[in-house]
Amino acid sequence: MRFFVGAVAFALLAGCMALTMNEARQEGPYRVLTSKNTDAALAKCVQYEWQNQSIFGGTPGATLQPGRDSGYTVFTEGSQYFVDIQPKGSGSEAKYYVVVGNWIADKRLSALQSCL
Repeated sequence: MRFFVGAVAFALLAGCMALTMNEARQEGPYRVLTSKNTDAALAKCVQYEWQNQSIFGGTPGATLQPGRDSGYTVFTEGSQYFVDIQPKGSGSEAKYYVVVGNWIADKRLSALQSCL
């Protein structure tokens, strides 16, 4: 009986777990934006803006890493909000993903849009 209760609890908790970045990518972006800035310039701006946003009285980090094939990915702690930035024409394209939709997602989006 104890095993059954443990298995049910585990299944319920697994259903509540947030999506991974790859799962979020499969679901599709929350918003797709274009910029006249290069992918590198846009990624650095987004990282800077996200690092300096005050949320709950603190400033959570934002990490910048090279993309899988090209471009960059900027993501927050826990990867709840991230943006894939790829070169496109003379500028770049930003695909913004939201794992946890809330007011913070909108705040992150505003900061991203300020960098365009």
